[in-house]
Amino acid sequence: MNKKATKTAGILGGMGPEATARFFELIIKNTAAAVDQEHLRIIIYNFPQIPDRTRAVLYGGENPVPWMVTGLKVLEKAGAELVAIPCLTAHYFLPELRRRSRLPLLDLVAETVRWTTSSLPGLKTVGLLATEGTVATRIFHKAFARRRVRLLEPSAAGQKKIMEAIYGRKGIKAGFTGSGPARLLQEAARELINRGTEAIIAGCTEIPLVLKPDRLPLPLIDPMNIGARALIVKAGGRVREQPLP
Repeated sequence: MNKKATKTAGILGGMGPEATARFFELIIKNTAAAVDQEHLRIIIYNFPQIPDRTRAVLYGGENPVPWMVTGLKVLEKAGAELVAIPCLTAHYFLPELRRRSRLPLLDLVAETVRWTTSSLPGLKTVGLLATEGTVATRIFHKAFARRRVRLLEPSAAGQKKIMEAIYGRKGIKAGFTGSGPARLLQEAARELINRGTEAIIAGCTEIPLVLKPDRLPLPLIDPMNIGARALIVKAGGRVREQPLP
């Protein structure tokens, strides 16, 4: 890989830390590299003190934008030339972040919609598993509507299961990535499948940590994997045809 032909990519992470680590791993596994020197230069700023995005969207919690802008400044100073944010609820704030930062910011929602509609032609309905904050912002609803794809969100009971799986005392953000959160997410997904969805969006970056494609009878679309591949391309790297296991 020609160093001058590639850009230094940044990851504004910590939302949450384990999802950030997985995003970095996905970049590595999706890069067509035979030796160390063929991988991209990546700067990760793990900043878990950024206020909770769902709390800000729904309950008047502290605005995370100034904190994220601070993180972007750290990455810019360190030499990042483009940045990905592996938190989908944070994408609600992307327009404001773009106004306040000179760095190009990858839009994981837009990349997910683009990949889904091109890779699954004829798709009419897609189900969303996401935080209450992401659902409330309707960022996925609006993006899919522009492609004439209907988005189904869970019932109140299904959404409660998703939030418990992510934020619960024994949820993913508390470090539990075993059968408990996986069962709750499967139950929420099953409800959407029974209502006629043709694919499921893992609309929170923590969800793929426990819910795997082989646990569902239809496609599980992972914005993290899609975003990792898009970042590689935008940074000038080469993408593997099939990611490493």
